[in-house]
Parts: sequence; structure tokens; C-alpha cells
Amino acid sequence: MWNLKESIEQLFPQVVSWRRQLHMHPEIANQEVRTSQLITSVLENAGIQVTRYPESTAIVGTLVGDRPGRTIALRADMDALPIQEESGVEFCSQVAGKMHACGHDMHVSNLLGVACLLATNKDRVPGTVKFIFQPAEESGGSGGQYLVTAGVMDGIEKVFALHMQPELPTGQLIVTPGYCTSNSDSAVLTIHGKGGHGAHPEATIDAIVIGAQIVNALQTIVSRNVAAQQAGVVTIGTFHAGTVRNIISERAELQLSLRSLTKETQQLLKERIEQLAQGIAAAHGASCKFDYAYGYPSVFNHEDALQELLAAATPILGQDNVIVSPLASMVGEDFAYYAEKAPGVLFWLGARVPADEPAYPLHSPKARFNEACLKLGIEIMAGIVLNG
Repeated sequence: MWNLKESIEQLFPQVVSWRRQLHMHPEIANQEVRTSQLITSVLENAGIQVTRYPESTAIVGTLVGDRPGRTIALRADMDALPIQEESGVEFCSQVAGKMHACGHDMHVSNLLGVACLLATNKDRVPGTVKFIFQPAEESGGSGGQYLVTAGVMDGIEKVFALHMQPELPTGQLIVTPGYCTSNSDSAVLTIHGKGGHGAHPEATIDAIVIGAQIVNALQTIVSRNVAAQQAGVVTIGTFHAGTVRNIISERAELQLSLRSLTKETQQLLKERIEQLAQGIAAAHGASCKFDYAYGYPSVFNHEDALQELLAAATPILGQDNVIVSPLASMVGEDFAYYAEKAPGVLFWLGARVPADEPAYPLHSPKARFNEACLKLGIEIMAGIVLNG
């Protein structure tokens, strides 16, 4: 009789080997050539049909099971970050200034493990499974949006993805019903005043003073315009102005990061930022140019897909370790594009190193992930497929 856990144990050393190869050779968005080659080799050796895309490093594997059933998709992102690694692991990045600090090497190796496990036991697999290996999640350019436009979700009935979380204890899982990540937008405010000598401010329109007032005013949007039951974030990440100490600047530029869950809050933030910034600038005789860029939409976890996840994960992790939380994360994730096409769920899987060692957050140069969580990730994702 087939034992799923024993099969995963046998596969685990190979999964760890893939993960460490990927970790040592990180590739940033849309440059994942070596990563794609590894994925292709593994999938083809497992007898899985491989689809490539001429304008993308994406790889999609398709496995048709021997049993009748639905068509579902499992997604892993595969790009690294432009960060110099400081984790101290023995398989540290060998590429200067690049690191898998968001765990995408874990995501890829996890999904490769699921693919190989199911391919070896194709007689137990119902329906068809698409294994989506996506580039460019981190860049804002969205490899996911490209794949959806290219038709990767055609015929897909459900879609699932996990994200390793190095601050969550290994053996725990967190999932949020409904909106689970945020709209992640950006804006630039460019203030144009009138420069002049620092000794004669009466002859100028000081862009720095105006910018400072705008910074303060923007802090009132969430506290005074967004309902307490909603979520919104307005962050002024940069403020650039001036050249030397004794010249009053005629120009200032503010770069903003904006987070929201619903389209209504997203629109409110956009409108209020423009109203306040242009109103304050005009009151001082200056002008303000407002440039807004929509980023990834918020991920919406569908209830029926969430229930499938819970049915697969709870017997593996135990009821106490499967946490359904109402609190969304205000990060951005382009899994949203997949979940707009079919019911889907994105969940967080604990990958914390042992409790006596420090845990660092995603995107930290010191981030480390517990490879033991790969066994759990493979079992949960395989369970979703096999339960279908």
C-alpha cells in the first residue's frame, strides 16, 4: 500500500538539493534562465509535459492523471531579490548583490517535489494538474499577469499557491478568508515653486516647506477618511529636494507607497492624496504634479478553495496549527491575477528556524528558512490534488 509520507521522505534529499542549487544561483526578475533550465530538466525527466513562452522565462508543466477529474493549477514564483546575502548559511548566494530573501527558491523546490511525487504516482492522480513556475513576482512587472494574459488559466477550475514565512513556526499555517493581501500602488508628487537665495525667502516659493506640509497632511487620510473597519496605508518613502544649504529649492519630489484591500479604499486614497497635495501647493502659489501607478491588485481567497486547503492541511498539521485569521497582510502579491480567473487561495506556511535561533523577516539579507517545512508543503499541495 502506498504511503505518501514515506514517498516524500525518499524524495526530500533531492528537493533540498534543488533548493540549495537555486539558493546559490539566484536570478532576479525576468532573468531566471538557469532556474528555468533546472525546472525544465526536472519536469521532463519526470515525464511531465513542458510549455515554454517565447517572451518569458516562465515554465508550465502539465500532468494528466490516470483518473477522471478536474483541472487545477499550482503556482510557484521563482525570482530572487537584488540584496546582498548575510544569512551565513553554508549554501549562501554565489552571486554578488542577489539573494533568495523571499523564499522563492523554497517555492520552486517545493512545487518540483509535488510534481515529481504526483508524476511517479500518476495512477492515483485525478484530472489534470498545471504546475506554474512564474518569473518576476518581485519586480512589479508581474510575470503572473503575463501568463494569465497568455492563457495559462484557460480551463483551470481552482488555483493554489503557498508562501513560506520565516517568522511563523514550522508546522503552522495561516490563511485569511477573502482579501488576504493588498492593492500595492505607488504615486509621485512633484512640487514646483520658485527658487531663490536663502537670505530672501520673501521672493521665493519654497518647495521644501510645501512638501513638508503635504507630508503631514497625508498622514490624516487613513486616520480621518478611511473607515476604522477598513485598511489603508500611505507611506512617503522618499523626499528629494534642494542642492545646497543657502538656496531655497524650487522643486521637491515625494515618492509614495499606497496599500488598500478594497477598490473603494484604493480610489479614496488616490483622490484624497491628489486633493490635499494640489490644494496645499496652490495655497502657497505653487503647483503639484500627481502621477499615480496601479500595482498588483489585492488577492482574494475564495471560500471553496480555502475549504479544500483546510481539508488537506488539517490532518497533516493538526487543528491547532491551521490558523484561519481575519487579518490580511498589506504586502502585494501578483497571485491576484490567477485568483481573478478561477477560485483560488494563497496561504502562509511556517518556515521558522529553531526557536533558539533568531528569525528574520522576508526580504531581510539575514533571512533563513527551515527546509523541514518543504515536507509539509509537498504533502499539503499533493493532498489538495489527490483529494480532488
